[in-house]
Amino acid sequence: MNFMTSISKALREGWQSPFLRIVVIIFIISHLSFLNSQAQTIREAFKAMPDSLVPYLTANNRLDLMDFMDAKMKATVTNLLEGQTEMTFLSDDSLAIRMSDALTIEMKTQKVDTVTVATLKRIYNTREGERQAVLTRYDARTWKELTPATVIESTLPKFDEKVTPNS
Repeated sequence: MNFMTSISKALREGWQSPFLRIVVIIFIISHLSFLNSQAQTIREAFKAMPDSLVPYLTANNRLDLMDFMDAKMKATVTNLLEGQTEMTFLSDDSLAIRMSDALTIEMKTQKVDTVTVATLKRIYNTREGERQAVLTRYDARTWKELTPATVIESTLPKFDEKVTPNS
């Protein structure tokens, strides 16, 4: 009896056929495991992040930051520029890291269709107190950029602007 004959016999017999039950169970399990493998947590994405996105934070530094947060310790490491980098927030889908006094990185993962998207927000602080944020979206598995980077204009007043209360 070949495979197609077995399937047609199982379909004729309905759920009484043990063969059909096994095929359906294998089908369901394989699809559930595929769907679970597509979902990626912030931890997995942060571990897999290329060094080029945070050039003065090594892979070991990233792992240490998460370990310190898990242990409820102050999550601070010495980066490759001999400065201090601190993870200030870590949840199941987002994190925040103060890379230096001039740069803060926020990262969030979310499922979009079949892709886990990692949104990386870099917030730059200048001496004048201005802040500028750059948003970039990546496929969290391959770390290929999904959309061009966008610059968000600062909502803080410029140095020569007067602050007036809203009426």
